[in-house]
Amino acid sequence: MAKHTLDITYDYEFLLIGISSHEKDYRICWALNKKLDLNLIKKDSLEIKGKKHTTPSYFSFFEFENTEELLHFSVIANFSENKALITNDNTLFGQASQTEKDNHSENELLIPEQKQMNYFFIVQGEVDDDKADELINKIKEIDMVQTAIRIDPTQLKSKQNLIF
Repeated sequence: MAKHTLDITYDYEFLLIGISSHEKDYRICWALNKKLDLNLIKKDSLEIKGKKHTTPSYFSFFEFENTEELLHFSVIANFSENKALITNDNTLFGQASQTEKDNHSENELLIPEQKQMNYFFIVQGEVDDDKADELINKIKEIDMVQTAIRIDPTQLKSKQNLIF
């Protein structure tokens, strides 16, 4: 019997901006909406199950589609929402068991090689370098943003996590 393999190549042709900020996701998106004239709306959390974990991780996710300019904007948290599930050994109902702790992937990152980034701002569509620089500069002007940098998604080891 012949063996068939499926070769999949993903398209990483999008603008990826890493944002460092200690604010909550909804506050960052509110500031981005005001500064960039967007309408980012919270969607269901992005679910990713790693090879080493028994339970999936959930990442906060916002998006907006600009049909006039044919651009799709997304904001996704780099830190999993799971980290808040078990923050210390003592819970309201006693101590959490070791197996309960093991089932939660505490502090799991969407892109582990970019630990310093709290959020990723993704723009899909035709964005030239001038427009990208303008976006980054506007994001840096937001008071609650510590820094914003352009990241080349093709250079990331965990770039497959950005395909959704």
